[in-house]
Amino acid sequence: MLGFHAAGVAPARPLERAAAALRDRTERGLPRGYGFAPGRKAKFTDPGRVLAGAKSVVAVALSYFFRATCADCEDFTPGSPGPRGRVARFAWGSDYHKALERRLASLAEWLREESGCESVACADTGPLLDRAAARQAGIGWYGKNCALIIPRYGSWVVLGELVTTAELEPDEPRDTDLCGSCGLCMKACPTGAIIEPYVIDANRCVSHLTQMKGSAPPDLREMIGDRVYGCDVCQDVCPQNRNALPTDAEEFAHSRPPGRRPALLPLLAMTGAEFEESITSNTMAWIGRTRLRRNALVAIGNAGDPETIPALVEAQRDPDPVIRAHAAWAMGKVEC
Repeated sequence: MLGFHAAGVAPARPLERAAAALRDRTERGLPRGYGFAPGRKAKFTDPGRVLAGAKSVVAVALSYFFRATCADCEDFTPGSPGPRGRVARFAWGSDYHKALERRLASLAEWLREESGCESVACADTGPLLDRAAARQAGIGWYGKNCALIIPRYGSWVVLGELVTTAELEPDEPRDTDLCGSCGLCMKACPTGAIIEPYVIDANRCVSHLTQMKGSAPPDLREMIGDRVYGCDVCQDVCPQNRNALPTDAEEFAHSRPPGRRPALLPLLAMTGAEFEESITSNTMAWIGRTRLRRNALVAIGNAGDPETIPALVEAQRDPDPVIRAHAAWAMGKVEC
C-alpha cells in the first residue's frame, strides 16, 4: 500500500550488538566525523531515547535501483566540453529522504488512527543506526561491505524507521551470512576502506569523502577518481546485486539534475542561484554548493585534461579558501 519493498518490526529495546560494535569502532577511531561523541552514543542504539514509551520499531526499505538508458542518464548539460564526473546511483533520482518521509508519515497516521499511538519517523535523519534497526527487524542482513542486503532487491535500498508506542508483533532478526569466502567488495574498494569483513574505516570511504565538510584528504584525492557524490564500487561487484529487481518507486524512475555523468566544468561554475534551481530536488542537495564544487575540482584534477586550465585559473581566485586550495591541487595534477 505504501510502496515499501521490505518492512519488519523489532521490539523497541536497545540494539546491544550494534552498541558493542559502535563502541569498538569508536575506540579504533573508524567513524570519526559522524557525531558519535561518547555522551551521545546511546541515542544511536536505543529507540527509547528517540521516543519515550516506545514499544516497537518498524524498519522499512525502499529500492532506488533502476536500469538506466542513455536518455535516463542525461547529464542535463548537453554538449558541455571537458571531463565528466560520476554520481552514485542513490542520487540519480529525487531526494530519497523525502520519498521515505512521505511514506513513513502515512504509516504513522494510519497507526495513530488505528490505535492512538505516538510515532517518530527517521528517514536517514534520526539518531538510530538504520542498518542495525533493519537487521533486528528481520528485513535484511549485512554484507562484508556493511551494506544491508534485502532479499530480491540486494543492497540498492534506502532505509528508514518508525519508532512507535504501538505494541506490534516482532519479526525474527536476520543473522544470515551469504558472503561466505567472497571478498570482491574488499578487493574492489578504491581506498581499501573495508579493512576487514564487516568493518569499514569511514575516514577512507569514498562516499564519506565526497560528503564530508572541509578539504578532501590529499593522500586520498587520486583514489576518489571522477566521483563527485557517493561511490557504488562495492555494490557494483557484489554478487547479491546481480539479479536485483528494479524499483517501481516513482521518485526513482527518472534521473534528476545533475544526472549520472555530469559535465564537471558546469558543476564548478554553478552559481548559488543555479544550485538552488537545479539541485534542490536531488539527494545531494544537503552537502551544499561548496562541497559539490570541491568534488568537481578533485575529479577535474584526476581527469588531467589541459582544456580545464582556464577554469582552474579562475577557481584559484574564488573567495572560498577550500575552492582555491582544491583548484591549486587540480592545477598541479593537470600540469604534470
